[in-house]
Amino acid sequence: MSRLPYIFLLILLYSCNQNKKKSYLNGFDVSPDIKTIIFSYKEDSLYSVYAKLINTNNRITYNIFKGPGNYVNPKYSDNGKTIIALYYPKNKLRPEFHFYDLLSHKITKKIKVGDGFISDYIFSQSNKIFYLQAKTFQSYSPIVPNAYHNYDIYELDINNLKSKKISNLNSYSIQEILNLGKDSLVISMQGYPDESGLFFFNTDHNITNPKTLNKIMITNDTLRNSTMYSNPVLLTNNNVLCASSYQLVMLDLKAKKEFPVLPSTGYHYNIIRSVNDIIFYQQNDNTNNIYYFNLNEKKINSINIHYPQ
Repeated sequence: MSRLPYIFLLILLYSCNQNKKKSYLNGFDVSPDIKTIIFSYKEDSLYSVYAKLINTNNRITYNIFKGPGNYVNPKYSDNGKTIIALYYPKNKLRPEFHFYDLLSHKITKKIKVGDGFISDYIFSQSNKIFYLQAKTFQSYSPIVPNAYHNYDIYELDINNLKSKKISNLNSYSIQEILNLGKDSLVISMQGYPDESGLFFFNTDHNITNPKTLNKIMITNDTLRNSTMYSNPVLLTNNNVLCASSYQLVMLDLKAKKEFPVLPSTGYHYNIIRSVNDIIFYQQNDNTNNIYYFNLNEKKINSINIHYPQ
């Protein structure tokens, strides 16, 4: 099969994502009690992290992370007592994980990892962080801008503050990571057709063993939309919710079937979060809106993120 048509498809999708207006958000998360939303917001050319109550129209927010660099992609720990964010010193790709304790309202830990761009990260019950990191910034085509490539999966042990590479993928693009439980991760990849979609990754392995990466296969897949699966989140029934091109779908991993959740709105899903089957998401719709709905009702609500005050 020729790779040329697929490369043109990637170029087209990239072009569709280039909006004249840009959102000021760079990642968000929702507290386990579904009362508070945290988000990274751009002001004065730098990103900081703020928090806002969900069920109120009050514009008041409070600052969590702010500094001389960029704070992006904030996340709650599983118990909701700690907030973590990625920190990049200004104009440098030297990422750090910063930990904020909600009881003391202080940054309690800063952990540096190797240079490179981190697209996403997730916690494990064994006090580790698994993260996706690219080591190169280049273009594979004269008509496509430079982007981050050569991604692999890394493991950070919070106890001894050591990190290591645990895969040998050198992937064109890995954007999201999901923890399914002991020794099992799901990652979303994009590249050639056989390298695109959602993949299982076993963390209890030898990185030279290619069998540790297995694609999630769907029997009722239509128009190869499974190659566009992204932003996976785990639901309470152990199924996975994800974006499929412009749609939102649920995957029954046991039956290997896809079920529609939300139809296309003409916009891609940038971020999806799930707490007790309340689904929160952001789209590339030129707004600072975060949308949410109950999976059983599907009535769409929205939160507009204003300039932090």
